[in-house]
Amino acid sequence: MGKRVSQGELVPHQPRTMVFQKDVDQARVGPECYELAIALRELGQRVGLTLNRYAVRVPWDRSTLSRYFSGALVPPAEFVERLIDDGDRQTCAELTSDARDLVRKLHRTALHATSPESAALQDLRDKLAEADRESQDLQRETRMLRDVIRHTHEELDKQRSQIRRLEHAGAASRLAHRAELDQWSSDFDSLRAERDGLQQTLDRLTAQLADTERRAQEAEDRCADLEQQLERAETRAEERETEAETETEVSRSEGTGYRHVFANPMATKNTSGEGVSFHLGITMQLAGHLARALDEQVPIPLTELSLRRLTPEPGIFQLIRRVPGQPAERVYVGKADRSLQHRLGTARRKILGRRYISPDEMYYTHLRIEDDLSVVAPEQLVLKHFKEELGVTLPWNRNGFGNADPGRQRDRVQLKAAHFDMLHPIDLDWPLRFGWHQQEWALEEFVHNLRTELPYNFRFGLGSVSDEVPPLKVPAGPLTADMAFRLLARSLGEAWQISAFKGYVILYKERADYPTAVRYYRGEEVLDAQDLSGRSR
Repeated sequence: MGKRVSQGELVPHQPRTMVFQKDVDQARVGPECYELAIALRELGQRVGLTLNRYAVRVPWDRSTLSRYFSGALVPPAEFVERLIDDGDRQTCAELTSDARDLVRKLHRTALHATSPESAALQDLRDKLAEADRESQDLQRETRMLRDVIRHTHEELDKQRSQIRRLEHAGAASRLAHRAELDQWSSDFDSLRAERDGLQQTLDRLTAQLADTERRAQEAEDRCADLEQQLERAETRAEERETEAETETEVSRSEGTGYRHVFANPMATKNTSGEGVSFHLGITMQLAGHLARALDEQVPIPLTELSLRRLTPEPGIFQLIRRVPGQPAERVYVGKADRSLQHRLGTARRKILGRRYISPDEMYYTHLRIEDDLSVVAPEQLVLKHFKEELGVTLPWNRNGFGNADPGRQRDRVQLKAAHFDMLHPIDLDWPLRFGWHQQEWALEEFVHNLRTELPYNFRFGLGSVSDEVPPLKVPAGPLTADMAFRLLARSLGEAWQISAFKGYVILYKERADYPTAVRYYRGEEVLDAQDLSGRSR
């Protein structure tokens, strides 16, 4: 296997900050993944954060990080490099090159042992990175040689100019100063020899430059060729991964009652992977046909990648939730009058910003509808079929999941315990990703960017106050929704109130209490809804 990593070998011993709930089981994960996991755990201690805190700062969630650190999953190379760099910044000391190379070797070994295809892709990426470094070195060498050649040209021009001056001076004074002629001749010969030497140096450097430029171009050509190989390999890997996911979903769905044949005579089988086209006809069997056509498809994970593959066409869809250890459950049937891609993307974004649920649990099937959806309500036909024929009532179709912003008039409505917003309230710790590196923001620009970034609704009424409020000073570093609301409330002052409800957030010039609010931001004061005695958080 190679050199085994022991505790303290990669980094000096220090107090454990990142605590892991599970030990690494070598018998289960294998020796390669075990060695890598032990090394990653040592590197994790350099970050100086708990696992939950670290998950907020990186693009990987806590569950994925836990799998990386336990050896259950080999992380991508980007994670390994990010973990090392974060530790370097936290400790103000770079990891030694030997330790860095050792971790990279352990990662590549584990990757080859668990996923040869992914390892082949990583090998190509490593080769591309090496070729790119070589290209950059050659480019720097080329620039240096050009500078030397330019300087040599300047020196050569100076020598030629001085020679011409001496020639003119010698010709003019030859008759009057014949006694000095020998000295002039000696100086002339010396300068001419120096000129010839410079010319030889220039010729040598010019040839060296031509060779360096040739090798630099060859390096660029290698980079381009490797990029094309990598792109083709990644495309093939993505296609194989999609096929594997489909086969896995087929095998899983066999245990949940999903059928995988297009038995519906009214549906048109589509081989492009984009669902089923359906012509609506007002028949007594229409509801059953629609429901069966939805169930006959293999459920697709509700991911950004799968949604990008959809075409913006109208239709209906059903959402299926799969929680590990529990049977799959239909939870929602909806309609898209214009674009299934947009409607499903809206559903995914809504789930993304909620607690106690994850888009990773969500799957969907869909039907493209080629008729005018204003004539009938196909999703209602399916719901009616599920209720009357199967005795099934989908929970999210009657608990407010598909509702848009309720509007100002319904802010004071008390929601039922089974409402979607009550079961899955918004995440106020949502990490924001837009350009917070900017240090100062105009109020209106900050608010509008915040509304665009949040995965839940943010309604506000600012009026003309934007001209009266000084620019917001945003600190450097990661920013969450809660931090942004605090900054905004301080800037507006105590006359304004930001109210975070179970399902959305509002901002108005008021001082009010709401039945489903969870937190209030009033100037410098931040209060949880159950803490209205005035005690600031």
